[in-house]
Amino acid sequence: MKKCLILLTNSYPYSSEEPFIEPEIPYLAKEFDKIIILAIGLGNDAKKTREAPENADCYNVGVTSKRVSRMMSLLRGAVNFVLPSKTPKDSEAGNNFKKRVFCEYFYARGEREFALCKDIINAYDFSEYDSVTVYSYWFFVTALVGCKVYDLISEKCKSIKFISRGHGYDVYRYANSLGYLPLREYLLERVDALHPCSLNGKKYIAEQFPEYKEKISHRYLGTEDDGISDMNDDCFHIVSCSQMRDLKRVDRIASALALLKGEGRLKWTHIGDGETMQKVKTICDEKLGFMEVNLLGRIPNSQVKDFYKREKIDALINVSTTEGLPVSMMEAISFSIPVIATDVGGVSEIVKDGYNGLLISPEFTDEELADIIRKLMNSDKSEKIKMRKNARSFWEENFDAKKNFSTFAKEISGISR
Repeated sequence: MKKCLILLTNSYPYSSEEPFIEPEIPYLAKEFDKIIILAIGLGNDAKKTREAPENADCYNVGVTSKRVSRMMSLLRGAVNFVLPSKTPKDSEAGNNFKKRVFCEYFYARGEREFALCKDIINAYDFSEYDSVTVYSYWFFVTALVGCKVYDLISEKCKSIKFISRGHGYDVYRYANSLGYLPLREYLLERVDALHPCSLNGKKYIAEQFPEYKEKISHRYLGTEDDGISDMNDDCFHIVSCSQMRDLKRVDRIASALALLKGEGRLKWTHIGDGETMQKVKTICDEKLGFMEVNLLGRIPNSQVKDFYKREKIDALINVSTTEGLPVSMMEAISFSIPVIATDVGGVSEIVKDGYNGLLISPEFTDEELADIIRKLMNSDKSEKIKMRKNARSFWEENFDAKKNFSTFAKEISGISR
């Protein structure tokens, strides 16, 4: 049987975003004869930065200017708000002006980005495949475009299905400033299956929309086995790995570390950059002169893994206000690195408090975060070793890419286990 996969991404394999798709792609390539990858969230000047399998055709379905495109979609959404609109009705928006404008913008953006995909899709003869799977990596704009791709080719296919993953911002309404995500019911009606990457995400959506609960089941992501990191006997080395945005609260890590002055040799490395970089630098300059601090900025995922192999790391720390199921934590525990994290989203599905890391309330104070760090730093060496072993074994059981992605690829290609 010949099988085709249409994969809708925000940017993969262009730019450095969505690195967590990379370990999944080889398993998809084994199960599908042809993969068509449509990256819809970039400007047309974005260059291909990562290799794709030989049976994958990759397209940067970009616009001349990403900013101009978003503005045009917003303008079109505003027009649709005033004039008769093709946008599906969304009961969640109700009479809220901002939500209704956001919904119109969202649909206009999906239409605009689908229009750029249309000629590419029409160039393929899908009748030669026994089955076609449309796979949206996000339950957001890519899923809306996926609906339209499905409609475009459904009559040309012998068998076709439409699935989507869900992660964080595209699952939890509270992660959006309006507390609202557009067209949830419309998208749930259209997909054959929605696979949030965490059990927490699955329960969250199923509770919001119980009439669609049979379509919703979680499927874990995974990371590759790249070795094991050692403990650091010379100092207590903490690593954080995230964008520097308000919701990531990297500055709070710096403030908590400042309270540990004089309590032992400390080292902090942060991987990632963003809008709060200067704020973090200022705290480091003013309060962390007693310890070694390295702000590495953004580096490719391959270099992150090389760093974990090369350096001796005692803990990964993440204090976000919201998360889905962070791949950064999966990578850390694969290297036997315990995790300190806020108990948000699906984090507790990776970090088992006292077993392979420590959880803290998302409303923590600086003093409470310092206490958590202190607790792990001052624990017996035997306890540290045990927690590191637990981290690795928990990864092997739950987040091994080879197991998770192989099973998922077989599932969506129609082969049962």
